[in-house]
Amino acid sequence: MINRETTDMTLFVRTSEEDVSRWDRSRIVDGLLRETGIDLETAEAISREVERQIVSSGISLLTTALVRELVDAKLVERGLEEASRLHARLGFPLYDVRQLISLQNKENANIPHGPEGTNLVLADGIKREFALHEVFSADVAAAHVAGDVHLHGLGFIDRPYNCCQSLEYLKKFGLHLPHALNVAKPAKHAEVLLAHMVRFGAALHANFAGAIAWDILNLSFAPYLTGMGDKEVRQFAQMLVYEFSQLTSARGGQSMFTDIHLYWHVPAGLRDVEAIGPAGQPTGRAWSDYEGQARRFAEAIFHVFRKGDGAGKPFVFPRPVVHLNEAFFASNESADFLRLICDVAAEKGNTCFTFDRGTEAVLPCQGFPQGEERPYVEPWKMRSAAMQNVTLNLPRLGYRSAGDEGLLHELAAGALALAVKAHRQKKDFMEKLLSLGEEGPLSLLAMRTDGLPYLRADRTVYLIGLAGLNELSRSHKGKELHETPEAARFALDFVTRLREETRRMERETGLRLILEQTPAETTAYRFARLDLKHFSPAAGRFVRGVARGGVYYTNSTHLSVSADMAPLERARTEGRLHPLIEGTAATTIWTGEPPPAGGEIAGIVERAFRETTVKSIVFSPDFTTCAACGATTRGVCKACPVCGSDRVDGIAMITQYFSRVGGWNRGKISEWKDRRRFGTAKTPTA
Repeated sequence: MINRETTDMTLFVRTSEEDVSRWDRSRIVDGLLRETGIDLETAEAISREVERQIVSSGISLLTTALVRELVDAKLVERGLEEASRLHARLGFPLYDVRQLISLQNKENANIPHGPEGTNLVLADGIKREFALHEVFSADVAAAHVAGDVHLHGLGFIDRPYNCCQSLEYLKKFGLHLPHALNVAKPAKHAEVLLAHMVRFGAALHANFAGAIAWDILNLSFAPYLTGMGDKEVRQFAQMLVYEFSQLTSARGGQSMFTDIHLYWHVPAGLRDVEAIGPAGQPTGRAWSDYEGQARRFAEAIFHVFRKGDGAGKPFVFPRPVVHLNEAFFASNESADFLRLICDVAAEKGNTCFTFDRGTEAVLPCQGFPQGEERPYVEPWKMRSAAMQNVTLNLPRLGYRSAGDEGLLHELAAGALALAVKAHRQKKDFMEKLLSLGEEGPLSLLAMRTDGLPYLRADRTVYLIGLAGLNELSRSHKGKELHETPEAARFALDFVTRLREETRRMERETGLRLILEQTPAETTAYRFARLDLKHFSPAAGRFVRGVARGGVYYTNSTHLSVSADMAPLERARTEGRLHPLIEGTAATTIWTGEPPPAGGEIAGIVERAFRETTVKSIVFSPDFTTCAACGATTRGVCKACPVCGSDRVDGIAMITQYFSRVGGWNRGKISEWKDRRRFGTAKTPTA
């Protein structure tokens, strides 16, 4: 029997509150009763066993972490696995923390290596563990860990995925952030409105896991630009681009992932709506009256992108998304603007061309359920969000079905059902947090400045991502998507069935489920590694990059990056699937040296609009930047062409944004080396 008095005198515990306390066995009992719900007798028995073990070991200074591990071991020994899970401590081994502080983590290429980046990675790791233990059920968590699905943003489990809104909210209500000491009235000047946008964008970035998008941006600023000369407008455009490109105060010291949507024509639903101007007041003029100002601002923005930053590098953010429709291509007035945005695409690669086909554009910030009337008359209420993205490992379905068509679709339906289950669990968790209102952790999303919560449940979607459709085709049909019409038909049939199943589950669950081209900069690498480990030798025949050690799957529904195809043919082939994908879908054309001319790109863009069903198209060049002299040059170089230094790094699009290749994971670097570039037969050797 242990003498309580002696134990108290000789054993001390270093607590998580950075304090030292005397040993007290009853704390184990209290913790077990509070955290696990086991009975008092069992809790007291475990506490006595742990005490005996500690005393017999001769330890004089304990940590609460060690005590908890010893308790967890006793719980497992008694078969109390669920209690052990509830009692688990979340954290990192000392060795891992040492490595993370010293070496760069390459999971997210947008996060620089530094103290803020380390803080983010460590916090991210703890929240991931929490999410897998607490938010998701055991089968969903196991499916993620095993690689059947990928739960994006686990480290941001207490946030929605991404959002889109317009400046109209800030124009009407000013800048009023929860818990802020000061409130700003609606801006009277363009510069002040930009400041509100930047600060509100940073606040949104702290409440969402992914991209923050601003719709109808050039239209929203237009009433503020009346009376400005061309020089002033260009200066203001430069200010906007630099504000978002240089703002690295977001989580982990990264830049804010910002999309800006630009329009040449005022969308039909807004044309006759009265515009909001300075000081939040109606201007007395319709949106259509500001079309000229909006165009002038869009042109000014692209002149900034064409020039690049102070070293000639392309801007990473904001990402300009230009909406093009039939009226745009039919107008003589748009010819110069088309050439400008295509020159930017050729020289810097920033332009994302998005096609609005049909009589009326559906604004990204609307997020309307199908059939709902669009209340353009209150544009400040137009905002939408995605709650979560869950990506399916498609190649694994092929390995498991082994050519059996019926089994393949059965397995796909099962994977989809698991993804939807994850979405329901995320929804339940987020609703609990949002129910705490403006006093809770998501006060920004709960605020009701316009009478509605900022995060509107009726505008929230749940994304089903796809990864490795090309490898699924190879394993199931023996050919890649671009190689035979049969493979292309298989892909179309598979995604069609998947979409039909999402519709069925949408009706069943009430969730708005949409398919998405996942920007799988890490997911495609992770899936490939896990499949090589658990599904070889089958996976070894289809996983890419095995020979060089950087394995990956083809991203989403894309064709192989190495497919030798003309740009228009790639867009035509990939575009057949785009009508089935309600979320983001884009075809990327990698460009080589010498770069294609802007006029050549303009021809491809217009033909892609008229002859394909592709939703968006992006042109992606490569750059080399030198750490020794600071020069930035086109193409991939082993040494700086200016000073000869070998201290160089590549700059390229990892998915839909630029980043330094040196910060990419091995799988993404391998994919980058495999990319077939338009206009050249050369591929990177570095």
